Amino acid sequence: MEQVDVGYTELRSYQREMKHRLYEKWWGGSRSVMVQMPTGTGKTFLMAAVVRENAADGVLVVTHRIELVEQISETLSRFGVRHGVIAGGRKALLAENVRVASIQTLSRCIDSLSFCPSVVVVDEAHHALAKTYRILWEKWPEALFLGLTATPCRLSGEPFTDLFGVLLQAWSMERFIDEGWLADFEYISADPNSKAVCRVGLLSKRGADGDYQLKEMATVMDCPESIRHLYDTYQTFASGKKGIVYAINREHARHIVEYYRKGGVSCCMIDAKTPPEERRSLVEDYRNGRITLMVNVDIFSEGWDVPEVEVIQLARPTLSLAKYLQQVGRGMRVSSKKSHVMILDQVGLYLAFGMPIQRWDWQRMFEGRQAGRSVTCNTYPIYIGEEAMEKQLVNLEMVRIKRKEEKREGMEVFMQGGKYGIALDGKEVCAPQFTRIERLPEPYFALCFYPYDAVFRGKVTVVDAKGRDLRPELYGKVECKGDFFKGYDFAGRQVYWDSKTRRLYEKMPELGRLGRFELVKQDAAYMFRFRERGLDFSFRKEDVQVCATEKVFIIGKHLIVNDKKEQFLYEFLGFSKGMILVKLPGQNVYRLILDSGNRFCDFKPPYPGTVTRTPDRMYIRFHHWPGF
Repeated sequence: MEQVDVGYTELRSYQREMKHRLYEKWWGGSRSVMVQMPTGTGKTFLMAAVVRENAADGVLVVTHRIELVEQISETLSRFGVRHGVIAGGRKALLAENVRVASIQTLSRCIDSLSFCPSVVVVDEAHHALAKTYRILWEKWPEALFLGLTATPCRLSGEPFTDLFGVLLQAWSMERFIDEGWLADFEYISADPNSKAVCRVGLLSKRGADGDYQLKEMATVMDCPESIRHLYDTYQTFASGKKGIVYAINREHARHIVEYYRKGGVSCCMIDAKTPPEERRSLVEDYRNGRITLMVNVDIFSEGWDVPEVEVIQLARPTLSLAKYLQQVGRGMRVSSKKSHVMILDQVGLYLAFGMPIQRWDWQRMFEGRQAGRSVTCNTYPIYIGEEAMEKQLVNLEMVRIKRKEEKREGMEVFMQGGKYGIALDGKEVCAPQFTRIERLPEPYFALCFYPYDAVFRGKVTVVDAKGRDLRPELYGKVECKGDFFKGYDFAGRQVYWDSKTRRLYEKMPELGRLGRFELVKQDAAYMFRFRERGLDFSFRKEDVQVCATEKVFIIGKHLIVNDKKEQFLYEFLGFSKGMILVKLPGQNVYRLILDSGNRFCDFKPPYPGTVTRTPDRMYIRFHHWPGF
């Protein structure tokens, strides 16, 4: 399904649909529209169709790299569109109504241009917030604007609404894969507990763009052990496959190339400082198979169209969702020469962003209500339970991630925004706010550790097997001892928390029984080990009266029937001729119970007899005996 050498009439169905939606917005009064389509789905072909239809009225296409200028120029030529070029300090065929320009060259000569386009197209429009792009809107305020991007988001969270009034979204990446318009993929990621992920966790400094600082990244990640691991992973999972490696900087790229070449892999390094002619020559060698791997530094993140890419190796950490998706997307183009693309995520970006097919709230990011960064961009949980991972070669510390999950059942842990949460049957029951989760035996599921900060102060909670947060109010180190949990209270005192009653004790209580009822003993006092209303009183052993061979217990003003089929708590009122008079809790209903506990009779006032009261008892002299 490669899209090459086609005209307007052969646009794919989804491209035609997007073009119609674009015109509807333009005709409806929205002069500046941003279109989001995943990398590899043919944004350039959509652009060419729009340019061709508006060529007579003048069209300006603007992008930010010479490679993209050349790619767009080539595509327009396929569509039969005559055009001029303003890029690399040169101006060619400026008499044409259509011109393709690099923003760098255009910004230097824009004041001298007499050209007045009716349509301005901004490629890779997520860069449009830069000052150099804003002059386009100032120069041609009456023009129609089209912005094209796969990732309408900014690491800083800046909105695009100052420049674009509307965002049009295409299908999700997953649907494009299922429909056969994008290549399927196999995703192999660094294990969450691997050394590589631990190294990424050490990165604390940020650059001017808000991403990891390059110098610190290189210091931490560019080491012989890490590069050897990159090579071993490539040879294990993708040996001989044509691919792209994303490096941190020139030095990192050079070290990777040297190591791979020693291992017999044909590869080269390319970055922004590589001369254009040399760059074109290397790309041509790559296309022709003379080079297997291209190790690049931020060159092939955007707009590079080589469908034959079989493997993407991510060796550069990032906080930017746009950078992550642009890099992965380089291998998603469909080609008859491959069945799928292999993604080797060596730095655990999966743990920060999820799969490339993760669903993103592009509208929120477009409006600036959500930043396109690892901590905030995930809309749906990232599942990392054992069923989502298949261990592969423990010595490589890599795991194979399934693209499609089977229907999730039961309890599982997921990660979102760098924090862990819990889901039951695929639905979130505990929000992703924990730094660590430890599994527990049934009837519990896990100990969940909050961050140790000014808000939570190392709080720990317990989640049971039904996904309920039991909220024990424990802090610090917590140990499970059967139904009890040993930990510390907010003041730092050691306590024992009873998960059955949700009570805290200063020392581990003794357990006992009263008939079928479980008791806890602290010093000389007993309490029922229940959470039922009314059973939260304490008593001493001598307070208990036993009736009818342990069928009925009377403790003070409470009567308890030792029968699983019977409501067991009453207000005890007194004895009468081998029977016990009680009042049902919370009701104006009285009950006579044979002291065997087997039979009873209920009645309401007025009583069927004469009532006699004492300070702590009530007696009834019945005029007729109530039936049982």
